[in-house]
Amino acid sequence: MGLHRNAFLVKNFLKYSVIFGEGSRGDTAYLLQEGRVEISKMVEGRKKVLAILSPVSMFGEMAILLGDERRTATAVALEESKVVEIQRHAFEDYIRQSPPMINSLVTVLVHRLKTATVRSLHVPNLFLGVCQTLALMARHGATDLNYLDTLASLTAAFNVAKESVEAVLSTLAEDGIVAFEVDAQRERRIVIRQTEALVATAAARRKAAQE
Repeated sequence: MGLHRNAFLVKNFLKYSVIFGEGSRGDTAYLLQEGRVEISKMVEGRKKVLAILSPVSMFGEMAILLGDERRTATAVALEESKVVEIQRHAFEDYIRQSPPMINSLVTVLVHRLKTATVRSLHVPNLFLGVCQTLALMARHGATDLNYLDTLASLTAAFNVAKESVEAVLSTLAEDGIVAFEVDAQRERRIVIRQTEALVATAAARRKAAQE
């Protein structure tokens, strides 16, 4: 299962060209084939480099996964670079059609969330982070997740004790937003029942933290 060929648009960027800027709207992800790309963001008026990417790396996917969101960082070609531009619909179709990728995406998403917050000198809120991650997965068709794999990914990404993550999941279960089930292989599952409730809960927590 792969991306449709007509979804590919190969672009070449000269050295120091801006691929996308922080704050701009994004509906495409990028796959770096040749060259190097710097990912950075402004923190307290200064540029902070988050990563230097080499082939083969994907970047810019968070704007797709977060929905109608602005870019959270700036991507600049450090040398002549070739990237494949992947449209939102192609990326979403690929995710929906590739169940084996779901748990891997959980790991990637929480890692990106943690990296963006920690390197921006902000401590990630665990409850908010869990809600955001589960909402992202549900929005793209992943509403049935392996409990242990997801717990391990969240625990590692946020660098917290598993009991802390389990407490968040238990709270969401008590509110009926998620449910814990056991499949035919006797493996525990996290089933997301109310995607919008996750989004609303995360938004409420963010607002409370800012007040």
